[in-house]
Amino acid sequence: MHPHVKKLLELQKVDQEVSSLTKDIDALPAEEQKRKRRLDELERNANERKARLQKTDLDARALDKAVRGSDDEIKRLNERLNTVRNNAEYQATLFQIEAVRKDRDLTQDECLKLLESVEAQRGEAAAAQTAHDEERKIFDGFLAEAEKLRASRAGDIKAARERRQAMTDGIPADVLREYEGLYKTRDRLAVCAVQDSYCQGCYNKITMNDTARLLGGSAVVRCGSCQRILYANR
Repeated sequence: MHPHVKKLLELQKVDQEVSSLTKDIDALPAEEQKRKRRLDELERNANERKARLQKTDLDARALDKAVRGSDDEIKRLNERLNTVRNNAEYQATLFQIEAVRKDRDLTQDECLKLLESVEAQRGEAAAAQTAHDEERKIFDGFLAEAEKLRASRAGDIKAARERRQAMTDGIPADVLREYEGLYKTRDRLAVCAVQDSYCQGCYNKITMNDTARLLGGSAVVRCGSCQRILYANR
């Protein structure tokens, strides 16, 4: 086996160890964003329902105030009936009372409908807030567990990366860059075996010339199909 390939094979084992240690950790940011979007959505829903409830409640209060104002107006007009001096004024006052009463009844009906709606919206707002609060607890628990995971693996990851750094000594920079690029693009398998003249990375057959070079151990041989760095599996 070519000395560079031998070093790269050992380096790959450490890189795979690091990848295994960091796999779950690397997935945490995406999972956190997903959970945060869900939490934000529930928060918006809770806030919207709360705002809707507040508006409906204020509208109902305003209508109730209008009804009471109409009652006061009707009372005032009824008192005027006792002071009018002629029939025309009396009839005009009665007409005015009837008009105010009709408006008052319509306003009261609308107010009652809003009050009924307030009760339904209050339940919806409470349910939405509960859903948000429960999701917040779950999210906070996830953040705590994520931090524990990072802390529990930090030492092992640091040690593995330090070993990796030491192992890169003696590997030409261009060969190392090639390996690192293949490691990222070839599913963490940049250096792979050849068995029975077949690359075990892509399972394509290598040429007789590459087989001879590989067995000679004097050159770094790449698979003509997947470009992985090869070694003979003896």
